[in-house]
Amino acid sequence: MISDLDRESGKSGGNGSAMADGRNVLLIVDDESSVCRVVRRVLKGRFDEIVAAETPADAKTVLSSREVTHVICDHMLGPGCPRGLELASGWKAAFPSVRKIIVLTGADLASLGVPAGIDFVLPKTTPPDELAAYLGV
Repeated sequence: MISDLDRESGKSGGNGSAMADGRNVLLIVDDESSVCRVVRRVLKGRFDEIVAAETPADAKTVLSSREVTHVICDHMLGPGCPRGLELASGWKAAFPSVRKIIVLTGADLASLGVPAGIDFVLPKTTPPDELAAYLGV
């Protein structure tokens, strides 16, 4: 399911990573809608638009239809789904508007590594201000 969690104007992070129209658009990919709501709440006001996708297919639909500039993706997306690191690693190459990709996980970070195309792998417990700093907003 895809949901437009936030659509406000004039909220650009002003960090130079926005698209030519000056908009910063965040895609949150997580199979738990409660996580999407929490991330939206802590990052509201830092993005012009925040969109949530609960499945890999929904994420691809959003990426294909919007100029997403930032992505936060859960590593464990549910049974039968690819891991977030596998899924998101090719998105920068496939979708040129994407500037930053963060994968959040509860797993041991040292065992995961950071594949090409992923900017950061962070614990789900990362404080909101740190998360915003990693996103550059």
